[in-house]
Amino acid sequence: MNRKLPAYQAALDEILDHVDTLPACRVPLDKALGRVLAENVVADRDQPPFDRAAMDGFAVRSGQVQAGRTFAVCGAIAAGAPLRAYPDDPGQVLRIATGSPVPAGSDSVVPNERADVQTGDMERVQFSDSIQPGDNVHRRGSDATAGQTVMARGTRLGPHHIGIAASVGAIQLEVAQLPKVSLLTSGDEVRPADTSAQCLAPQQIRNSNGPMLSAFFAAAGVPHSDHQHLLDEPEQTLEGARAALSRSQLVVTVGGVSVGQRDLLPWAWRQLDLKTIIHGVAIQPGKPLFAARGQGVLVIGLPGNPVSALTTAHLFVWPVMRKMLGLAGALPWRQLALAGSVKAISSRQLFRAARVLADGTAAVIDWHGSGDLMHTANANGFARLPLVAGQVERGTPVPFLPLVAEG
Repeated sequence: MNRKLPAYQAALDEILDHVDTLPACRVPLDKALGRVLAENVVADRDQPPFDRAAMDGFAVRSGQVQAGRTFAVCGAIAAGAPLRAYPDDPGQVLRIATGSPVPAGSDSVVPNERADVQTGDMERVQFSDSIQPGDNVHRRGSDATAGQTVMARGTRLGPHHIGIAASVGAIQLEVAQLPKVSLLTSGDEVRPADTSAQCLAPQQIRNSNGPMLSAFFAAAGVPHSDHQHLLDEPEQTLEGARAALSRSQLVVTVGGVSVGQRDLLPWAWRQLDLKTIIHGVAIQPGKPLFAARGQGVLVIGLPGNPVSALTTAHLFVWPVMRKMLGLAGALPWRQLALAGSVKAISSRQLFRAARVLADGTAAVIDWHGSGDLMHTANANGFARLPLVAGQVERGTPVPFLPLVAEG
């Protein structure tokens, strides 16, 4: 009797229940790019810390500026200059550079393009029109005040985050530890990717899954520690599995997880006393997906066909790594309308490679099954089709998951 397989979300929730967020560590700012914050970062002083000129021009009291009135230019303020007071003489103004401290007693900056400067013994200036209080002044504390959180825990750090941290003096950041990840590919028919066509027998294929998943890990911000390819042989499979457990917090395997005589990985994990969490999910592609837990290590076994491996890496490995890193929120699914009709089935949830078109609709790409990696060349995500038998009509809203490099 066939057992009923869990649906995608139920299987994912079951796996995530066995995942713990890793402890934090401190890294210098120049090593923090791509890492995930494990603490809030707060401003150590107001940002900006003074009223600063937003344009090159003249610091003025707005109430004194009238079109055609002449002012004497009695000095200039450069970026980094000490704070100074505005002149008491109502007929005087100060030149000021972008980023410079606005002098106390002035309330706005007239940009150079609205000024007519006359040179002579003393520089004089007329303005083309009036100005409002606060114009072209970046007020103290308008971006952030001292003690305010400027980056929240759970943020994946991009270049702009590094700049924000530097601006508040946070040169050591507490981030989530990166999990130690091992990748095991398998299959007697699989040869290294650099094997020439002349050296490949007709029944042999190059290892596309290894490089693809290595790139997937890197795009997700978790470079893998090592990669080993296993032949479909019990002793080698068992030893490779044992070695991966000894050096990893997450082991991702590819192939060898179905129910054939040479699908040895589930057997190997049982021999090593791991507890099976999931073996089989009601999805296509990726039905044979396997997950187990033991010895402080989580194992995710992906099917061997490359489209299945790519799809299930996004659907299961990506959320596992996100939880390990303490990233807040679920995967970045969004609703898009189908660009054309597509066939679905009611027995398994279909996840199909798709491309977002210029009009914002998702076009499912024709394929020849889960061995057809070529059809993903122009894909930028996966469409999740409804559980219905027959055609899903154009315009139907469906969940769309961007590829990891796109999301």
